[in-house]
Amino acid sequence: MNRLMVFLDAIRDHLDSFALPPAASVRVGVGSDPITVQLDSRRLEDVARGLLTWAASLDDVTASLWRPAGGGSVHLELSGRTPCGIPVVVYGGVWFDEATFPDLPAGMRQEMPVFVLRQWDTPGEVAA
Repeated sequence: MNRLMVFLDAIRDHLDSFALPPAASVRVGVGSDPITVQLDSRRLEDVARGLLTWAASLDDVTASLWRPAGGGSVHLELSGRTPCGIPVVVYGGVWFDEATFPDLPAGMRQEMPVFVLRQWDTPGEVAA
């Protein structure tokens, strides 16, 4: 079986095994990050909740923020491995807000602790 089929089978099995939030897209390839999932949401609370759900289903989880050079949005990203060891990147984009992301200049990527997502999961809280 070729590598692409292994990755396709892995993400299908993972999606079947966990109650994960809706995805806007799933990209499967054979590079260093073979599976990339984009969440189907633009609200900070919903993206944070979706990433937390994915984090509970993955091993070796790390999180980061990325604000593209245009500066109008922020991508919240989670990296981890399925229980069978396949790398997965899950992300969602939200609109940039200076109060929520005060230290994130355009074009910058920053690592962040996963617990910050828990604070954003509760509407009205700011955790930057």
